[in-house]
Amino acid sequence: MEHKRVSDVMHYGVISCRVETPVEEALALMQEHRIHALVIVDGPGYLAGIVSQTDLLRAWKEGSSFEAVMRGPVGDIMTRSVVTCMPEMELDRAIQLLNRNHIHRLVVVEERNDGRFWPIGVLSMTDIVRALEGEGLGMGRSS
Repeated sequence: MEHKRVSDVMHYGVISCRVETPVEEALALMQEHRIHALVIVDGPGYLAGIVSQTDLLRAWKEGSSFEAVMRGPVGDIMTRSVVTCMPEMELDRAIQLLNRNHIHRLVVVEERNDGRFWPIGVLSMTDIVRALEGEGLGMGRSS
């Protein structure tokens, strides 16, 4: 992993929906693409949050009713404080961010001229494990 950057391993492109999208539609999108989280964007497309299966379960447990949560906007249940990284970040540092924050994915962003973040991809633990396996550093190997 020495000298690797996030850009070497990340998944380019994001599957996203807007803040006002009903939770039911967001869940259908996650199921359709077989993913565990969606990037949430505002009207122009800047990063607004992320919604994961954990957010859905929390909302269903705390919500007034399952039906009410499903009809409500995803913006009501999303995580607003998203841990992000830039594509040029060293991969070792990104792994530290994942571990320190106890999360499974980082939204990869580019900072625009106005200081806002535009999502360009996702770096997941799965991406990192695949990269490690590709380097012959899979589990059970000794150095």
